[in-house]
Amino acid sequence: MQVKKDNIRNTILRVAKEEFFSKGYKNTSMRIIAKKTGVGLSNIYNYFKNKDEIFIEVLSPLLTIIEQMANEYYSEELMSLDYLTSEEYQRVGIKTMVNLVENFRDELKLLLFHSYGSSLENYRDEYISNVTKVGIDHLTKVKDKYPKLNIEIPEFFLRTLNSWSLTIIGEIVTHPKLTHKEIEEFMTNYIAFSTAGWMKIMKV
Repeated sequence: MQVKKDNIRNTILRVAKEEFFSKGYKNTSMRIIAKKTGVGLSNIYNYFKNKDEIFIEVLSPLLTIIEQMANEYYSEELMSLDYLTSEEYQRVGIKTMVNLVENFRDELKLLLFHSYGSSLENYRDEYISNVTKVGIDHLTKVKDKYPKLNIEIPEFFLRTLNSWSLTIIGEIVTHPKLTHKEIEEFMTNYIAFSTAGWMKIMKV
């Protein structure tokens, strides 16, 4: 019986994902989802409280990955200045970003551009604010380890950089003709550019 319930739930998620990807959150109809799944509308509410809960479930894998990436970026390991000059670190960073935009292209487009009306419609601003606060705290800890570094960096500057990173991701996922090689080359240049900039600003 549990297997059948899981199958129904997965079917609802699969169809809802297709609808969200093609129409966005606002224009996706629960009645259409019910019709395409063959599950009665009232029965769908036995599995999900509302459309928003389905939406969050569909984007859950992406949201988890983004959170993991943010945690890793501001981990204790990266308090070492080696990450600014390490080719290995840069290779890992490039691979991580390329995998993100290639494996979650549709989810990223949905989250960044078509989530209006959902509880995630302000995700971009909330993410930027949260990452900026964590970034300020991270710089303070790095300063404790390397007292000669300059960390007098305006909060607005950090916020703008975090906004810029999401804008870049948005540009990539909305240009489907970009090849894997082109995305990889862009990420290589972007990380080299940003790393050199941080070294200059922080007076490494």
